[in-house]
Amino acid sequence: MTDLHDAIAAIATSPGAAGLAVVRLSGSSALGIAASVFRGGTALAEAPSHTLHHGWIVDADGGRIDEVVAAIFRAPRSYTREDVVELSCHGGRLSAAGVLEALISAGARLARPGEFTLRAFLNGRLDLAQAEAVADVIQAETEAARGLALGQLAGDLSRRLDALSERIADLLAEVEARVDFAEDVGGVEIPPRARDEIAVVDAALAALLEGAAYGRALREGLRLPIVGRPNVGKSSLFNALIGEERAIVTPEAGTTRDRVSEPLEIRGVRVLISDTAGLRTEAGGGA
Repeated sequence: MTDLHDAIAAIATSPGAAGLAVVRLSGSSALGIAASVFRGGTALAEAPSHTLHHGWIVDADGGRIDEVVAAIFRAPRSYTREDVVELSCHGGRLSAAGVLEALISAGARLARPGEFTLRAFLNGRLDLAQAEAVADVIQAETEAARGLALGQLAGDLSRRLDALSERIADLLAEVEARVDFAEDVGGVEIPPRARDEIAVVDAALAALLEGAAYGRALREGLRLPIVGRPNVGKSSLFNALIGEERAIVTPEAGTTRDRVSEPLEIRGVRVLISDTAGLRTEAGGGA
């Protein structure tokens, strides 16, 4: 099992040529590891939280790897609630990889996928709903999907569920009290108010579940194939929906042989619409 107390490091930005890349380091020894490979005007191990420091990352022989700006976030005021150092270096494959290799050589290990967010969850900075929302924010392809994910990340769903949980806990406490002290409260019969409260909670949960399908469509998108008999206008409809002449349209049936697909955004939902070959009935009755 992976040791969750190790210092972990990873490139936190997408690969490819860019002006900047960020390498993140987290763990109880993060400041010491970063300090061992950083050369600048400030000793990182003694730097205050939420400060920036210019310098160079060097290898074991003291050779310069890249010019960086080190951002210091001391526990618990960091993404993982551990000591965190984020090194902004030049973008591109070599610079970020060289900085990461220097950190690993100095004692960090490569973070597993999602491990920074896992630590944020385990250390109480994020609850499960918020942790799941991190990936949704990153992968959102429409403004509606991004807005939904940001709301969940900010705790909108968690607060609604917490409020319902508190109401259920209050009801449970009342029922337990009636069981334990039946002679003092006139019996164990559940009062009408409690039944009404349960109905309200049940309706609220049902409303959340009803919205789950729409939320999933926002997150994952939908696939919409256009199907039908040959030469009934599927390709014309496809071209009209996407607003360009992408599929070939001729009077001759069977022109479309391979699936042609194009993404659209419909009311905030990403829809992958596809023009397909016509459905034919084979000799002998098969379709």
